[in-house]
Amino acid sequence: MNIENLLKKTISSSQYRAITILGEQFDRLGIRAFLVGGTVRDILLGKSITDIDVVLEADPQDITSKFDPKYKVEVHSVSQFGTCKIILLDQTIDLAMARKEVYPSPGELPVVEHASFEDDLARRDFSINAFAAGINSQDWCELIDFDNGLADLESKQIRVLHSKSFQDDPTRIFRVLRYSGRLGFDIEKRTKKFMIEGLRLISLLSGVRLTNEIRKIFSEENSGAILRSLDQYEVMSYAHESFPNGADLTKRRDLLQSLRIDPHNRDFYAFVSLISSLERQNAIERLNLGNEFMKFGSDLGRIELLEEKVSRSELHDQLKQISEIAILVAGTYVSRKIKSNLDLFLQELNKIDLLIDGQDLIGLGVTEGPGVGDVLSKTLSYMIESGPLSKPEQLIIAKKFI
Repeated sequence: MNIENLLKKTISSSQYRAITILGEQFDRLGIRAFLVGGTVRDILLGKSITDIDVVLEADPQDITSKFDPKYKVEVHSVSQFGTCKIILLDQTIDLAMARKEVYPSPGELPVVEHASFEDDLARRDFSINAFAAGINSQDWCELIDFDNGLADLESKQIRVLHSKSFQDDPTRIFRVLRYSGRLGFDIEKRTKKFMIEGLRLISLLSGVRLTNEIRKIFSEENSGAILRSLDQYEVMSYAHESFPNGADLTKRRDLLQSLRIDPHNRDFYAFVSLISSLERQNAIERLNLGNEFMKFGSDLGRIELLEEKVSRSELHDQLKQISEIAILVAGTYVSRKIKSNLDLFLQELNKIDLLIDGQDLIGLGVTEGPGVGDVLSKTLSYMIESGPLSKPEQLIIAKKFI
C-alpha cells in the first residue's frame, strides 16, 4: 500500500518538501530511512500532522553534517537514546537512530543499542504505533505493517506487541489509556489483561517519568475522559496513595482556568491542592516537582489553617510570606469567609506600602538604631488596620509613635 496521496492531504507543502529532501540526502548517503510511529498512524487516520518522526539506520547526529551544504539544517535537543530534533525549511523533524531496547528491570529506562529498522519497529509499544513508510526513492511512501496495525486501526482497538510490554515499561499503562481517550479506541482484551497485571509496577516509575506522563494527559483535548479512565483502573493510587482521582481533578482544573497563573503548571497546582496537607509534601517529592511546588504545598497548608475571624493585622502577618499563586488557588476551595479574607489581602492589605523610610524618621528626631524600625513597623500596622495613607499622612502618624 502506498500512502503518498494520504501524506499530501495531511501535511503542508513545506513539510512534504522537507521530507523529500531528507529522502534525497539519505539516498545519496546510502542510508535507509522511514517515517514511523504516530506520524504514519495519523496519516492513515487522515489527521493533520504536527510531529514528523523519522527513523534511520545511522546516528542522526553525525549524518546531518554530511548533507548537501545548500540545505541549512539546525540540530537541537540531542538525547541519550540516539535522537535529535532538526529544523529544515522551518519544519521541526525528530530523527532517531534505529535501535533495540533492553529493560534492566521494570520501571527503569532502557539500555539502547544500534539495530536494524526491523528491530526498531519490534520494540514499539502498540501495533497502531508500529507503522513505517519509506522515504528513500526505492520505497517512497510504501506502508510497512509487520504487526497488523492496519487491521487494529480499522477495528478501532489498541493492542500491545507482546505480553511483557507493560512490565518492560509501565508508562505504557498511561499511554494506552491516553491513546484510547484521544482516538476513541477500545483496549484489546488481552492487552487490557496485561495492563491490569502491570498496574503494581507503576510504583517503580521515577517521579520524573510519572510527571511526564501526567502532563501529557493534561495536554490532551479529551483529558477529562482520560482521567476518568485512570480512575476506572485506580492508576493514580498505584503511583501514590494520596494522588487525587480524575473526577475531582477535572473539577479543580476547571476552577483554576480563570486564574492568572502559569498555564504550564496550572494543572499540577490543581493536582497538588487536592492532596491532604499531611500527605502533600510526600506527594510532591514522589512527582519530583521541585522546590517551587514544595513551597506552594507548604503555603497551601498555612492558608488551610487560617481562622475565619482574624484582624486585618493578623491576616497581613499570616499571609505576607505566602505566594500569590497559593492564595489564588486556595481561594477556589476554602470557605466563603476565608476566601473573603484572601481577597482582602490581595486587593488591599498586600498593596499597602510605607512611603517613608529611616531618613525621614531621623529627620523627625528619631535616633538612628532599632527605634527607627519600630516606628516604621507601627506605622505600617496602623495603615493595615485603617487603610493606606499618603506620605505626609504617614509622617503625621509616625510622629505619634516617636
